[in-house]
Amino acid sequence: MNSTNLMRLSGRKAIVTGSGSFGIGRAIALRFASEGADVVVHGFGRPELTEELAEEIRSMGRRSIGFDVDFSQAARVRSFMQEAMAFLGGLDILVANAATIHRKPFLEITDEEFSQVQAVNLHGYFACSQEAARTMVKAGYGRIIMISSINQQKAIRNQSHYCASKGGIMQMAKAMAIELAQTGVTVNIIAPAAALTDFNRHIMADEAVRKRFESEIPAGRLAVPEDFTGAAAYLASEESAFMTGASMFIDGGRSLA
Repeated sequence: MNSTNLMRLSGRKAIVTGSGSFGIGRAIALRFASEGADVVVHGFGRPELTEELAEEIRSMGRRSIGFDVDFSQAARVRSFMQEAMAFLGGLDILVANAATIHRKPFLEITDEEFSQVQAVNLHGYFACSQEAARTMVKAGYGRIIMISSINQQKAIRNQSHYCASKGGIMQMAKAMAIELAQTGVTVNIIAPAAALTDFNRHIMADEAVRKRFESEIPAGRLAVPEDFTGAAAYLASEESAFMTGASMFIDGGRSLA
């Protein structure tokens, strides 16, 4: 998980949303804990997995608690952030990662489906980031990391509402970065390609689909959650102090093809 044995995040306080399943958020939460951070974790609909992750982090000697929260409800997102920051006694790092996806042709997407994807993927990111930033600005330090997708700039079939939400995240992060640049708070994006996570596992179970995805990635394979943890730890640390408003594409070259 962390062969470098760095402790860049010692004493830091972090929240990682969407970490209560087997995916990128979970791997990042564990990496942060391994580098010394206390980490609040979050999931929705599978509280046993979220609590299992919190317990694993506590077993590493860090403070942790798990929350089960529907990120389509902005008011609940804000109250969750307040509860999480109260538990931690502040906040240094936010990883906004909770997301949803519906794969459906553009002509068949309903208003309700479009709104639900924006509510979770865009408004949810806005609400948790705004709550985090208010605390961080007062402290004069903070790292906001948004897990987006190469689909923030690369369109794909049957995901127009998902692409819209990720494009919105990209522009929102840039605007936030400009406004917060002189406060000690940075805002950056990690943009993954398709990864073997709970998010995609059901479609990747189809061998033909998986091979098609792999053929579109110059590196010749799908990502795994651990491919993103080094970048996340860097962006969460003091080493990234002069980096803000940037998107790190970790995609095996997919965005180049």
